[in-house]
Amino acid sequence: MVLDRALSHPDAARNGVPAADRAADLSRGATAGSAAGPDPFDTERLRLPPDDDAALGVKELLVSVPYRKPSKEQFVRVHPGQEFRCTGGLIELKDDDSESYWVDPALWPHLADEPTFGRRLVVTAITRSGVVFLWGLRLPGADGRTPDWIAVPLEAARAAERQWTKIFWDQSQRRHRIKVSEFLAEEPRWPDRPFSELLRLAFQDRVISSLDHPVLRRLRGEV
Repeated sequence: MVLDRALSHPDAARNGVPAADRAADLSRGATAGSAAGPDPFDTERLRLPPDDDAALGVKELLVSVPYRKPSKEQFVRVHPGQEFRCTGGLIELKDDDSESYWVDPALWPHLADEPTFGRRLVVTAITRSGVVFLWGLRLPGADGRTPDWIAVPLEAARAAERQWTKIFWDQSQRRHRIKVSEFLAEEPRWPDRPFSELLRLAFQDRVISSLDHPVLRRLRGEV
């Protein structure tokens, strides 16, 4: 009879340890394994947060910075620090900023009568997706007058220092409009680069430091 029971229940006779005792040992071992560390197969631990790159210890290498106006559909922020802005002189050949040139300050007096040249308040801005860009804002003229097409973008930039802000042209009303979000609370992640480097990345091969620059010669009708 003993032999029959052993053949019917081989676990009961293994090493002389009853099956019930072996099951208890296995249960205790599983519990001890769980206490020793997190479950490597826990799927909740495999779900990366929205910023996957940050979770993996990866950050983007900044190799270029656009110089442009904010897109009409985007909310942006502007860096409030004075060290991330400056007044610069630029030659802007197209209204969409696709062909803008940084002008060395020594040349500014020579370009006073050039209609494509102007002073801009250049500020550091960022989109919600983390795209850093430089925004050039027109400044009041020598007469001190500030028409709406100058004043409204300046006001939008001031608002964007504190809140996510959108500026767009309302064709039906023929004016710029500003909207701020009361719901977007996250703070932007600014680049760990000095402003001078952002300027270099924005105008890498578009710097005018001589009156003989091909762009100035073209504007003078010499070529």
